[in-house]
Amino acid sequence: MKRFLFIFVFALLMAAHAQAQLIINEVLYDPSNTLLEGDANGDGVYSQTEDEFIEFVNTGNASLNLSGYQIWDDTLIGTLVYTIPAGTILPPQGALVVFGGGKPVGLFGGALVLADTGVSGLNLNNLGEVIAIKDSSGKTILTFNSDALSNNPNESYTRNPDLIGAFVQHTAINTFKYTPGRKVNGGSFITTPSKLITFKVDVNALTSLIDSVFVVGNFNQYCNTCNPLTDANKDGLWELTLPLASDTLTYKFAYKSVANYVQEQFTSVGICTKFEGASIYRFAIVKADSSLRNTCFESCAPCMNQLSLKGITDFITPAAGSSGKAIYLVANEAIPNLSIYGLGIANNGGGTDGQEYRFPNIAVPQNGQIILARDTTALATYMSSCWSKFTVILVDTIGVVNQNGDDAIELFRVGESVETFGDVNVDGSGEDWEYTGSWAYKNSAAKWMVGAVNCTDSSTTIFDTDCVFPICLGAKVSSIVVSGQNNDSTITQNAGTLQMIANVLPADAENKNVTWEVSNSAIATISNTGLLSAVANGTVIVKAISKDGSGIEGVRSITITGQSNSLSAQEIVGLQCFPNPVERTLFLDSPLAIDFYTLCTLQGAIIKSGKLALPQIDFSEIPAGVYLLDLKFKEQTFRRKVVKN
Repeated sequence: MKRFLFIFVFALLMAAHAQAQLIINEVLYDPSNTLLEGDANGDGVYSQTEDEFIEFVNTGNASLNLSGYQIWDDTLIGTLVYTIPAGTILPPQGALVVFGGGKPVGLFGGALVLADTGVSGLNLNNLGEVIAIKDSSGKTILTFNSDALSNNPNESYTRNPDLIGAFVQHTAINTFKYTPGRKVNGGSFITTPSKLITFKVDVNALTSLIDSVFVVGNFNQYCNTCNPLTDANKDGLWELTLPLASDTLTYKFAYKSVANYVQEQFTSVGICTKFEGASIYRFAIVKADSSLRNTCFESCAPCMNQLSLKGITDFITPAAGSSGKAIYLVANEAIPNLSIYGLGIANNGGGTDGQEYRFPNIAVPQNGQIILARDTTALATYMSSCWSKFTVILVDTIGVVNQNGDDAIELFRVGESVETFGDVNVDGSGEDWEYTGSWAYKNSAAKWMVGAVNCTDSSTTIFDTDCVFPICLGAKVSSIVVSGQNNDSTITQNAGTLQMIANVLPADAENKNVTWEVSNSAIATISNTGLLSAVANGTVIVKAISKDGSGIEGVRSITITGQSNSLSAQEIVGLQCFPNPVERTLFLDSPLAIDFYTLCTLQGAIIKSGKLALPQIDFSEIPAGVYLLDLKFKEQTFRRKVVKN
């Protein structure tokens, strides 16, 4: 340990301001090397050069601009050991502590704190050295002669009383070995610092494993590692609050990853940057305690939001209680760590409650569908088949998802609100965004839509309601392929049938129901379930038409042979039986007089028969099914297949 002989005989040569006076109140030139007794800068490391310090106090009643002031080792020809950074303003009765180096930790009584970045620190030697303090013009304003009162003290020398007394060893007054930035009794020179500035930077977009983050600026002489930030909750947002007097800040963020130290590099001046010398730095003007905007590393804007609100539910399910409450989100991009996001419920228009729920640390792929629910078992039952559309299912075990259908929902990223549904300051009852007993859903155009209030009341599943949750609705039909059962395209048996099949695409189509039609009912008829029944020899086109309003159709040609009709083609074409399928009355339109009719089952059992007073047959009492209708024309009989719905 180097030994210092350092007595201060200070002489004020000129005042930097008419009402401002700079003095030295305490100096530590010989830190103790016993364990951490000498760790004056509080960084957890003892260093002879880094823990030495000089404490200045502005005893005047006006602020003192110390920008460019210098500390000189003037023992021989003079050596500049430290220059106070630009923008350093010392308020009235305020203290400034200049350490020899290290990473000072603590508020130091609210004093301004600077640290030398040189190898030898402040170079506070003993043996008759004269230390000179020069102002920004280079004029010496204070000198100190080190020629007595040393005795290898292992502690500081401080004025007693503060500001006006002679220098004495610190332990001659109390048990403290030093009090940088504070009075000899540990109290502050000023009650509060001039400004508390909070720096924040989001490093989640970086691919490197971040060990530490720093802020480098004009308030710490652009020291690379003097002011480390912290990330206490491990969400990737690093923060640091510093007491600063300067109104104008120029700074950059930097991070260390293993052995690599990386500082922000800006290629052009933006809304938050400016040229400072040959480099581009962040720039801010602050007049009061401030929390600077959260920005992404190397950006003037926050990091991109990868997660979005997609839906909110307040279903009235058979399980009752909170079982129908959930929040639905979608990952717009792949999210390596979902825990940087959280949710908050603004109940009853009482304003934001901040982030109340934090997502777990899991990875979510792009387009991942996330649901956070109070009761996943009951909700899965209620949502039935569409529950499978969620790729990430989370249970809210702490009861945060307690919205009542009139509460606003906030999405947070690294603790800051990035998206809101509703108005946190408004009770949603009666508002156009109320979703009580219903749901809210953001469509593909990023517009919110809501179901009718209480539309899920008395329902067993969401499909029992008139307000099906949109995620449970599939796409429109894009194509229909028609085929016969077993891919048959013929009927060869007399009065035979063929079940027609409609393959509807896409698989998640909202409505796969179709309407069946045939091109010529004199050749074949078709039921509403797609059962094709042969009537006469020939070819018929079977058509399936989508019921979802898309207008999509599918067709298949079916050839019919082996039918026993002997009427002429003209007579066959002229006969019409309609409607077929029939509900109550089958009407007959024939160019020939009908003498007699017989209606029987496919197995030959006669259901009814007789002469017709009118060209119609009553089917109202006949059970649903497929029947054979024989119509007798003079000496010939013509058979038709009739379907009763």
